[in-house]
Amino acid sequence: MISPQVFPDPEEPSSGPFDSWSSWFRTAGAPQAVEARRKINDWYSVFDDRDSMVLSRLQGEDDLGVLQAVDELYVHNLLSKTGQARYEEDDHSPDFRLYRDSEYVAGVELLTLFMEKDFSSEVSRNGSLVSAINSRVRPDKWYVIPKVVDWNRQPSLKRLAKWLRDEIGKLADPPLDLAQNEYPSAVYSTPEVELEFTFVPRRRATPPTESEPIVMAGPMVTKFVASDHRLRSAVSRKAGSRYEHRDKPFAIMVSVRDSLCDTEDVVNALYGDDAITIDLENPGVATPTRKRNGVFSISAAHPDGRNRRLSCVFVLMRGWLPATQDVPTLLRFDNPWAELSFPDDVLVPAKHLVARTDQSGTRMEWARE
Repeated sequence: MISPQVFPDPEEPSSGPFDSWSSWFRTAGAPQAVEARRKINDWYSVFDDRDSMVLSRLQGEDDLGVLQAVDELYVHNLLSKTGQARYEEDDHSPDFRLYRDSEYVAGVELLTLFMEKDFSSEVSRNGSLVSAINSRVRPDKWYVIPKVVDWNRQPSLKRLAKWLRDEIGKLADPPLDLAQNEYPSAVYSTPEVELEFTFVPRRRATPPTESEPIVMAGPMVTKFVASDHRLRSAVSRKAGSRYEHRDKPFAIMVSVRDSLCDTEDVVNALYGDDAITIDLENPGVATPTRKRNGVFSISAAHPDGRNRRLSCVFVLMRGWLPATQDVPTLLRFDNPWAELSFPDDVLVPAKHLVARTDQSGTRMEWARE
């Protein structure tokens, strides 16, 4: 049976705008979209999709479901380079079990880390506001910087744009010696929103182009985001107690689609938050250390180390997409207290943080290339 194409090339390719990744995958005509469709179709053609569960998410309207399914196809593709990867083999297996010559080698569970929902919503809201202003108001003598004071619901963008054009029309040409603390401002206030606009001089001799944005900087996002805390919690929930491991290594693959999560967040999540130890007998001496709250930390309750079934964590950094020839960056972080080591020839990373043990104790360091 021939697997269906996930994303056939569109009969009438679109240049956008696109309101979702699912729309982009289905309709975009750009070379990047053509390449992405080709890769996804190739990966799916050799993927054993029980009850078309992955296909239904790939072709759905939910962006999170689409991207998570793309991650599953990509991990299956990586694992299949070194063995036979079986997806969700039974009710007690991780997402993938890897076999070689019918011998079970290792298990891999996939975790896609998305941006926090409230933060993502605020980013999306602010981005839509900026796009709406830029598409309706042209810069001439002034740029604008909006600030969200209050937001109850979506305002009328047509009325907002007319108000902004009227306010700009009231302003005189900016003097050459206008200081930053003298930049004019105005407040747009309705039952829906209260927005404060600061007007910044446009110091250009040429007239604005059709695509030149008037918004110099978008509204600040006010949510507090702790990517390391969310990653720590998510990895701990998947750390292995619910799976049948068959006395073989187990790893978690994290696809980072949270744009604010960086390598330091990953290290904090896995090995514990940065801290400083102060010698009370000599308070002028401080020693960098880590709290015992990481996925791989030692604690009073776990003197031999937490989550010892979990051999390591692989990380695909910063929300890759199959749209270019570039290979996504893959990092590997070993559990220094793991019961079993993960095979070095499965999922070969660009960088590998390994445990080294000597007379001074156990420490983590990047493996040499």
